[in-house]
Amino acid sequence: MLAAGVRADQLCFCRIQSTHCENNDYEALLSNLDHHMLLHLALGFECRVYDFGSRGNKWRGEEGGLEERYVPRAIWLGLEWHRYVLNNIWHLPAASKPVKLRGYDSTAVFRSAYERLPKAIRKKLKYYRNFLSPRLQEVQLRGYYAQAFTDGDKAAHKVMLDAFAQEVAKFELSGPPPPESFGMRRYDADVDVRWEQGS
Repeated sequence: MLAAGVRADQLCFCRIQSTHCENNDYEALLSNLDHHMLLHLALGFECRVYDFGSRGNKWRGEEGGLEERYVPRAIWLGLEWHRYVLNNIWHLPAASKPVKLRGYDSTAVFRSAYERLPKAIRKKLKYYRNFLSPRLQEVQLRGYYAQAFTDGDKAAHKVMLDAFAQEVAKFELSGPPPPESFGMRRYDADVDVRWEQGS
């Protein structure tokens, strides 16, 4: 992605576990939703999830024939679930749209899982309703996929992440001003001692 021109400072990381998707563990999929992403979605930003699939399947092509595609389950199920829940919990107009999983209506499955969500998860997601953009009609969560060539290769992933960190460091050289310059103080647990009455 860096080689394709995506700037390192435009990337964040989230994890949508395929095992949660495979087990239809809808609660766990929501528990892992990143707060950084939730706030950006509430503010109306488009959040793109880039994922690389390792298992190809036959999908209907644009011309009606079948073609091999590597769409990860995290995209076709995980993101669709996230979008469905957020549109509903945030009372967005798109909440009434039917849910399609791999091209088939799955609204009833999602509605049933949504109705069983525990209060703690609902509370976490409702928090961001306070910050919704007034123009927001639908959660702008988009999934992009390609075939994986390094699936499970932790050494290759480490090399890529090291390259990413070096790229991010370039942006940090001209990063934000020190917090002290705009009136903030750094907390130090060894130095900052709160006064207790009677001590």
